[in-house]
Amino acid sequence: MNAAGSGPLTVGENSFRDSKPTDVFLVGYKALADFAGKGVMFAITIVAARRLTADAFGVFALASTLGWMLAVATDFGIQLHVARAVARSPKSARAVLMPWLRARFWMTATAIAAVMLALIAMHASISFAIPMLLFSLVYGGSGLIEFLNYYYRGLSRTDIESTLTLWQRGATLLLGIAALMLRPTVTALALALLIPVGVTLAISLLVAGRLGTSANPESQIPNPDTFWRDVFPIGLGIVLSALYFRIDVFLVQWWRGTDAVALYNAVFRLVEALRLLPAAVLAVTLPTLVRASDTRMLVRVSASVVAIAVVASAALWVAAGSIVPIVYGSAFAGAVPAFRILVLSFPLLSLNYALTHQLVAWNGQRAYAAICAMALVVNVTLNARLIPALSIEGAAWATFATELFLTMGCAVSLLVVETAATSPVATTGSAA
Repeated sequence: MNAAGSGPLTVGENSFRDSKPTDVFLVGYKALADFAGKGVMFAITIVAARRLTADAFGVFALASTLGWMLAVATDFGIQLHVARAVARSPKSARAVLMPWLRARFWMTATAIAAVMLALIAMHASISFAIPMLLFSLVYGGSGLIEFLNYYYRGLSRTDIESTLTLWQRGATLLLGIAALMLRPTVTALALALLIPVGVTLAISLLVAGRLGTSANPESQIPNPDTFWRDVFPIGLGIVLSALYFRIDVFLVQWWRGTDAVALYNAVFRLVEALRLLPAAVLAVTLPTLVRASDTRMLVRVSASVVAIAVVASAALWVAAGSIVPIVYGSAFAGAVPAFRILVLSFPLLSLNYALTHQLVAWNGQRAYAAICAMALVVNVTLNARLIPALSIEGAAWATFATELFLTMGCAVSLLVVETAATSPVATTGSAA
């Protein structure tokens, strides 16, 4: 999101009261933090694949996917709404933050409790239930940290977000690798990841409390009409996008078991890591896309990310037989065919980053939510037919087809809403 107009901050911000960094610095620093953050989790996944048993790595895949979906569901577009409200009225920043912060805490706590009750109802084994619950706590806490990060973006202080991210990820890397080396169990790994999340969340709460003022709190009461018109469609689209993007992990588990999940999740993580490039490009160009009155800028951005993705996909497809065993070990060689199929999806995935950014930027959040709902139906339908027949290769083909459907849906919707984009609202990217 393009957070502008931070306004004056309160006294007592200590080191955070320095003069506002330049936009170039903020962009570079944010990109560094994002790459470091993704790189840390990618490194931990690689080490986990080598140190954990196949069954334990499958549990890790399921637990981390469930936790990620929990974080997305408990936000439901709220963080974007807070960032926009703070950017528009920085003098009432804390008045905007506090009601929504309390709501996010309760939503997170309720979701974690629901996971615990579901595990009890399923009579899940201790070895399965404890990691699932711990990773729910890890990702629930991470979701709250991300919520506060959007508050900083509203105040044009992404430097605070980036600094906290770098410290958290550094501690996560050290503790996560240490746990896998000394006690290679998924429970020990979850506990190691939970510590940096708890510490970072506590520090971020203290920092957020010192930023902004609380003038005119009465003007910042959430408007139900605004929620249903603007916040809800974005949140619904994000949740549906998260579901169709990662529900195949659960469907592979359902039809093929945890060993197949371990193979599929390993190569899926490689493709997921490739998303850093289009994500970084769209983070930089988002303000221009928001202000655009036609699709010319979108075409330029799309052409650049797709061209890079095509070259990368071709190289990875050729080298897949060597890359997967080198990264994960020879035990994962069976996932090479699925990796090649997923690599074919990368150009479409990169294009969809740009298309969904532009669609939501032009107030097309309702169309975005509808397209994601249809994409989820397409994905589950295809997986139901392809996974039993083709195993993880079937899941990979379902991913490719879903991304193709998303491309067509967004392209059609953009043609429809382009004429209504005379005053687009600044917004942020999708989980597609």
